[in-house]
Amino acid sequence: MPARIAFSILVIVSLTTGAQSQAVTCTVAAHGQLNFPDALVMQTGLAVNPDGAAASYAPGDHGYTYISNGVNLIADGKKISCSKKANNQLCTDRWKEAELGKFGPGTPEFCSFAIAVIALPGSPPPQTCEGKSYRFILGNGKGQPAPGYQVTNIEGQTVTTYLSTTTLMHRVGGEARYVDSSSLPGLVVPEARPDLVGSIAWVRMGSRSTFAIVNDTGPAFGEATVALHEVLQYDTPPPPQPIGPIPLARRCSEVETLRIPFVSRPDHGDKDLCRAGRKPTSPSDIRAYGDIPGGVQSVILKSVKPPMRGNLATIELTPTSIRETAISAGYDEKRLAAMADCLNRSAPKR
Repeated sequence: MPARIAFSILVIVSLTTGAQSQAVTCTVAAHGQLNFPDALVMQTGLAVNPDGAAASYAPGDHGYTYISNGVNLIADGKKISCSKKANNQLCTDRWKEAELGKFGPGTPEFCSFAIAVIALPGSPPPQTCEGKSYRFILGNGKGQPAPGYQVTNIEGQTVTTYLSTTTLMHRVGGEARYVDSSSLPGLVVPEARPDLVGSIAWVRMGSRSTFAIVNDTGPAFGEATVALHEVLQYDTPPPPQPIGPIPLARRCSEVETLRIPFVSRPDHGDKDLCRAGRKPTSPSDIRAYGDIPGGVQSVILKSVKPPMRGNLATIELTPTSIRETAISAGYDEKRLAAMADCLNRSAPKR
């Protein structure tokens, strides 16, 4: 999904490794420098990237994020970017056609980069697209979305989602799985920094902080998982947020009083948001798009990772295992806070 970053400051942090050493020396880096030593420290706004969440993509386009954020349309052999606003409605309409036709022959084709793809019964394996080994064609009988997890919608019904992908995977019960954005605090890094995938991170907002892991790549720094947003906002983890749609009859009731980072996105757009003296005219979906506009500090430890094989963590990743990995490498919260404080010491004087 497109990054929505308010600002960023990059600082090089030099430190002596080892569990007993706490020395931290800060040096201001030139803007945009990519040749970092032990750690990357930054201050950014924080957008939500729901990819990997069990409820990220769902039939009918009712997941935490829009289908158009996970695929591109293929028309006459050419790519049409679905994430561009001008193409949103076209892609939405074509996806509905593909769903109605169960992605069989004759339905619209898409190149998927955030939804896992499997073959239709009796068909050959899906083909790659856009020159990327992790992007696959679906639709027109060439592939279909892989089934994901069972989640609950606002009406209390059980819905099987589409399986959402992340760059980082981990082992759960011996099986390789994508990282669940709704349960594991994670950060997104630019596609140009694949070396950071799997790196342990630490994120602070005001008086709250948490360990996290780099779980995915995207357009830029400044995106994080649903779970990381919730940890920074709440003392205790809230229960899972049911997916939409919110039917018209239940619009602007208690079910539409949503906690951060979830927001209501009516079918008729922002003009149909709830407000006094006006009745809504369309159903609304629940999206994980409630950003933190400009107040988080992040420390990414490039060389501190769980046991890895490529982009697969060979252990199950949990908040506890992430924290233990950082601490065993000598990075407790006190040391990480000192590293983040470099931002304050290196800020330009006015």
